[in-house]
Amino acid sequence: MARISLMSQLILYGLIGSLFSLAGGLLLLWRADFAKRIANILFAFGAGTFMGISFLDLLPEAVEMVSEPDDIFLAAILGFGAYFALERLWMKHVPKGQAVHAHHAHSESLPWMTVAGDSMHNFLDGVVIVLAYLANPALGLTTAVAIAAHEVPQEIGEFAILLDQGWSKSKIIAANLFSALTAFVGIGVGYVAFPFFQSTIPVLLGGVAGIFLYIAASQLIPEIHHRAGHEHAYKLLAAFFVGISIIWYVITLSH
Repeated sequence: MARISLMSQLILYGLIGSLFSLAGGLLLLWRADFAKRIANILFAFGAGTFMGISFLDLLPEAVEMVSEPDDIFLAAILGFGAYFALERLWMKHVPKGQAVHAHHAHSESLPWMTVAGDSMHNFLDGVVIVLAYLANPALGLTTAVAIAAHEVPQEIGEFAILLDQGWSKSKIIAANLFSALTAFVGIGVGYVAFPFFQSTIPVLLGGVAGIFLYIAASQLIPEIHHRAGHEHAYKLLAAFFVGISIIWYVITLSH
């Protein structure tokens, strides 16, 4: 009976951490036409949030958990390299008629890789909620709230990417619901395999940080350069640093 109560509590915290974070993205879909007109600004904002989460949240959190951080940064490099390899393999299998449009093939992989990266992040969020709750039940709740707050600006950036790539609203909602549900998979796996994840979560966080850095530096920022050219430099820079600043502010509050 106690185990059922514990699992229901963890599921409740998972709902707080994942579903609440979708609110910002759904608000963006409500004003989809306006979002498309400011797509480059939203891309810059999304790049800022990915960079902010990597450097200000995931990597510092992982480093705090270990005495020697070398493996954390190695995992970040491997995460970055893994996504580089995945994109090259994706582009390799683009039909030859499209191969000459290298930028098209590059941007075509962006939404799928974004959803995959977010799914891995949400999975780890679920594991982190379990670890925090088992350490201290009150810490589990604050962790879930902090995760929700961190995710809102990131979700806005991700919804903007999918919307710009021509995905329908229903497809975007379905993809992000799937991504959100991976948090509950993380809760289940973390609950069953608590001893394993307790020791490996820092390395996994480092890997996710590397993935987010790849999405920001290799996909979003080049896409902005390609689409905007020499125009709107100050607006794009402002959006980029606003994304970073919001993540920093939310992390500061949560601590």
